[in-house]
Amino acid sequence: MTLLDAKIAQDEERRLLHPDEAARDEGLLADAKAPEVRARSYRALVWRRFRRNPLGMIGLALVALLLLTAVFADFLAPYDPNARNADAIYQPPQTLHFSSEDGFHPVPFTHPVSFELDPATFLLVPTVDTATRCQPTFLGQGWSYRVLGMSFDRHLLAAPQNCAFHVIGTDRDGRDMLSRLLVGSRLTLLMAGLVVAISVTVGTLVGILSGYLGGRGDEWIQRVVEFVLALPELPLYFALVVVIPRNTDAFLVFIGLALILSALRWAQLAREVRGKTLLVSRLDYIGAAEAIGASTPRILVKHILPNVLGHVIVSTTLMIPTIVLLESFLSFLGIGVRPPLVSWGMLLNAASDLQTLGSYPWVLSPIAAILVTVLGFNMLGDALRDAIDPTSK
Repeated sequence: MTLLDAKIAQDEERRLLHPDEAARDEGLLADAKAPEVRARSYRALVWRRFRRNPLGMIGLALVALLLLTAVFADFLAPYDPNARNADAIYQPPQTLHFSSEDGFHPVPFTHPVSFELDPATFLLVPTVDTATRCQPTFLGQGWSYRVLGMSFDRHLLAAPQNCAFHVIGTDRDGRDMLSRLLVGSRLTLLMAGLVVAISVTVGTLVGILSGYLGGRGDEWIQRVVEFVLALPELPLYFALVVVIPRNTDAFLVFIGLALILSALRWAQLAREVRGKTLLVSRLDYIGAAEAIGASTPRILVKHILPNVLGHVIVSTTLMIPTIVLLESFLSFLGIGVRPPLVSWGMLLNAASDLQTLGSYPWVLSPIAAILVTVLGFNMLGDALRDAIDPTSK
């Protein structure tokens, strides 16, 4: 009998006579050979929970697409958004085609549309010229625009020179709606980002300071917060914006509107952050930091802020669609963004009259962009809230 056979026989005999001891030794050996398990960080756990939410991933994709569209709006716009064309006033949307008798075309094209007056009904009857193709040029030269002080004229789809290419129609001045919609996204999202940045910064600092200080300081800060929350927003918007002279520069009006919205939006977040801070400030490690002599700014920034940051991030993503809707509503009423600036709300201002809306319904196309923006940020915010909250399923 070889040594290997003797060892196998000895192990088998031991397993039969002492099964508990043999099982324990085998278990220890298996544990020793098991792969090492790495601990995940909090960010990794949040990302894992977030990416398992399909609606959250869709919202993230929509938000990323919106931001890319806003950044590269001039490159994507086939026409100058401010260029007027008297020959294309209220031209209806043209259908995109990718194939013809010649076969498939990777660059889409449209057919020109002309109008003739019906002598019986006095209505304009559209006629489509299927023999002519209006095909833009891929990465071709078009209208000039400036980025960071440099001039460019390249576009993803440069408009054809011989005929019109209006995918979602034109407005009352013959301006291309698609180009104005793309460029308007930049101003609308910039307004939302500016208002949210100011509101979140002020609201977070005031809420943390109020909740940590407590006592009389907390009481006075909360009276100010309650005063701001009690202000009637819509009448105040009308009153403050109307005070601005009509001949004021459009950019200054934009900045003034952003400051007005920020002044009324920080209070709610400050109240919510204060409640979170009151819970965190009673934890043992905060008392230990105070006992060793940590300064108040260090405690607020290093210990309390990270614990309320999750709620602040979720509130930020949910506040952005609110500001987008509010800006669109105010500009629709004519008290928001002014020409020559372009925003989605200002584009909707053209649909304020029922006759225009009934005859030219494509002027409501900015509503689709607003809906996509609101849905994208809402889905992203809900998914972040579920991923950050450790008690949610």
